[in-house]
Amino acid sequence: MRLGRNFTNLLEYDYMPESAKKKFRAGKLDVADMDCRFQEKFKADIPRQVDAAIECGMTHVELDGGIPNPFLKMKKDALLKARDYAKEKDVTLSLHLPYTFVAEATCGFQEQDRKLAVRLLKRYIDVAAVLDCVHLIMHPGSIPFYQATGLYLQRSDKSLFKSLVELGQYASDRGMKLHIENNTKWDPAHVRPEETLPLLDKVAEKGVTVWYCFDLAHTFTLVERTEDIPRPPEAPYETIPARYYSAIHIGDFVPEKVLFHPPLHHDAGLLKAEDWKRIFRIFRRKGVETVIVETAVREREDLINGRQIMLEESRYIKTIFDEVMAEPAPEPEPKN
Repeated sequence: MRLGRNFTNLLEYDYMPESAKKKFRAGKLDVADMDCRFQEKFKADIPRQVDAAIECGMTHVELDGGIPNPFLKMKKDALLKARDYAKEKDVTLSLHLPYTFVAEATCGFQEQDRKLAVRLLKRYIDVAAVLDCVHLIMHPGSIPFYQATGLYLQRSDKSLFKSLVELGQYASDRGMKLHIENNTKWDPAHVRPEETLPLLDKVAEKGVTVWYCFDLAHTFTLVERTEDIPRPPEAPYETIPARYYSAIHIGDFVPEKVLFHPPLHHDAGLLKAEDWKRIFRIFRRKGVETVIVETAVREREDLINGRQIMLEESRYIKTIFDEVMAEPAPEPEPKN
């Protein structure tokens, strides 16, 4: 089981020119401004992310395809150079596909929209194939809250089913595993496992496997107060059959602040060290191949100190991960 991370915006400050840093420190630009201006430049530097993973003691990088991203504009030579560099360092790669704007129409009611979204994601899958990625992560798409019900929801699921069959086969033909990740409460369908697992079973009946990247922090967005968190928090992981486990995201949530994916070592969210131990034990028993830490910073000082936060958080979670991995191997759950 590999431990890796999606760097989101943690290293973004390094890519700002001094003039932008000065304005940012003076409060004339905010974090969202910096994301908008420098995210593409950071995301294109794949070798730097490989080096950062090694610096964190990790062996996997999930490349962030959130919009904006540079991947469809990158030259093949640059992609091949990044692929070879990652292989040389024994760091595996995966790609989180875009999930907003055009890409969110993979579950759309209009077939024309759905086809456009699938065609776009296939282009990203082709990029991932050049990079020799092992995993792909996509979201279920987005439905307006006033249509996320009844016949509209049924119609959307039919569209998503077609998209998953098509994209899952396309990824498999190129040697990659496609995963669907659960939504947050702000995209009100496919937040909980019971909403998605029956759909994956139907996809499997077509001879296509799509794995389930269940992010517990996404379901936490349904919780309004810390004391309302279900106990034990890791219980939903047990409901997911081992056959749908391969890559998985981990993160946290602070309900009172509506703070999504805070740094884990700050201990501000709903999950503590003992919770992570139990979660990693489940992952080990279920046959998870890659665990991916997702953290994003929202405050000015945190972005300035992003690299230090990355290192401290990685040290915290890797210590727990290594402790669990050193335990006697559990009896694996059958993958059927």
